[in-house]
Amino acid sequence: MKTATTLLAPAPHVPFSGPVETATGQIPLPFPGMTPVLPAPIERGDARAIRERSARFMQALVEVLSGERPVRQMAAWMAPDVYAQLTTRLTAHARVPLRARSGRGARIVSVHVAMVHDEAAEIAGRMVHRGRSRALAVRLELQETNRGQKVWRCTALVWA
Repeated sequence: MKTATTLLAPAPHVPFSGPVETATGQIPLPFPGMTPVLPAPIERGDARAIRERSARFMQALVEVLSGERPVRQMAAWMAPDVYAQLTTRLTAHARVPLRARSGRGARIVSVHVAMVHDEAAEIAGRMVHRGRSRALAVRLELQETNRGQKVWRCTALVWA
């Protein structure tokens, strides 16, 4: 009797025999005469300080997104339009109260910093909450406050 776990013989190896037919007018990749270029994050100056700050910022952000931290705590770290976007999206989606949650809270598990220039960084991160992963992307820019201090402020935010 055969079962679903019966192993089938492996298919014979067929070597690549040349270009694959393409649709009319379609150029096969890589483009002829071009060498592929892989994007790489660029870190200018000492990126260690922004990496540490961005990791703390991203952790605070995931706590806000999961309902563990009040959204008003993010106001000083964000541009007014980004803060308004965040509060609008959070009020549109009902959040589970703290006492009703079980298990570990949301946490950031990876942070990748790409310096756009000396005063702007784009950060991608992955959060885990209730066993599910979600992606976050923010842009931090070094801005001067009304007191003349330079601070990193979130000027763009996307999460999925």
